[in-house]
Amino acid sequence: MTGAEASAGAVAASRHLVASAVSAVALLVLAVQVTARSDAVRTFDADARAWADRSLGAPDGPWAGAGGWADLAGSALLAAGVLAVLGLLLWRRRLGAALWVLAGLSVQFAAEMLLEPLVGRPAPVPADGGPQDAGFSFPSGHMASATLVLVVVLVMVRGGTWRWWLSLGAGALLVSAVGVSRVLAEAHHAVDVAGGCLLGLTVGCAVAWRLDARDPNSCGKEAR
Repeated sequence: MTGAEASAGAVAASRHLVASAVSAVALLVLAVQVTARSDAVRTFDADARAWADRSLGAPDGPWAGAGGWADLAGSALLAAGVLAVLGLLLWRRRLGAALWVLAGLSVQFAAEMLLEPLVGRPAPVPADGGPQDAGFSFPSGHMASATLVLVVVLVMVRGGTWRWWLSLGAGALLVSAVGVSRVLAEAHHAVDVAGGCLLGLTVGCAVAWRLDARDPNSCGKEAR
C-alpha cells in the first residue's frame, strides 16, 4: 500500500468517525424531544400514520398489527439482509469484518435496551382496540439493524461502481420496507423508526471507521 493510499484510507476512516458522532448527537436531540413529548414529535407521528392509512387503506387489515403481514415481512427482510451480508463477508474470507458486524449489532442492541427505559415511550395503541404492548418503543431495533447493515455494505463495496449503486438502491429499499413495516405492525411510532435509523448510523459508521482504521483495503477499496 502506497503512502497516498494510506492517507486516503485515513481520511475515509475519519469521515466515518465524524458521521458516527453527528448521528449520535442527532439521536440524543431526538430522544430528548421524544422524552419531552414535544408537539413536533406528535405531529410527525400523526402525519405518518395518516399517510399510511391513506396509502394502504384501513389500519385493521390483515397486514396491520402484531403478527400481521407487515410485521412478518419486515422481520423476514431484516433477517435475510443480515444473513446475506454475513454470508457474503464469510464467502470473501473477511472473517474480521463479519465479526465487527456482529459486534456492532450487539452494541446496537445494548444501546437500544438502554435507551428504551430512559426515554420511556409507550408502544402505539392498536387501531383494533387490542391490548397495548407493555414494552417501550423508542428506538426501533429493526430499523437500527437494517441501517447498520446497509452502512457496512456500502463501505465494503468499491465506491462509484455499479455494484455500489446497486447495493445502495437495494439496501435503501430494504431499510425503507423494514421501517414502514414497523409502523404498520403498530410496533413503533414513525419517530421511533427515525431514532432507529440514527442509532444504526451511529453504530454502523463506528464499525466502518474501525474497519478502515484496521485495513483500508478491506473496505472495498480494491478494484473488483
